[in-house]
Amino acid sequence: MSDQERMDGPELVPDLKLAEFELQLARAMRRVDAPEGFAERVMETSASPAEKVIVMRPRSGLWRMQAWAGGAIAAVLVLGMFGAEQLHQRREQAKADQQFAVAMQATDHALDQTRAQLQRAGLNLGE
Repeated sequence: MSDQERMDGPELVPDLKLAEFELQLARAMRRVDAPEGFAERVMETSASPAEKVIVMRPRSGLWRMQAWAGGAIAAVLVLGMFGAEQLHQRREQAKADQQFAVAMQATDHALDQTRAQLQRAGLNLGE
């Protein structure tokens, strides 16, 4: 594609501000040589870092205690949640059993009334 086609095509540069930004970005990212003596200064700085090194040693006793305590707390929370779920299931089962018993009583009462009405009507069902 020629330069003329690139400049004429409106689909190639939909936004002039974007094109200007890309041009500025390309200029800013061009290759620049390092200043004189840069490599020597870096090597001098990295040659004697021993006095600048900071060694961080873990506080092993306290860290172990914190880790153990965190694990114990997590275990207690898991057991608590398990116990709460078991209690919830038992209460729901007891409620369901009670509702079943009430439903059976209502059904037995309705069947007794129906049998009595059938007997009064002269129909005797064998029990």
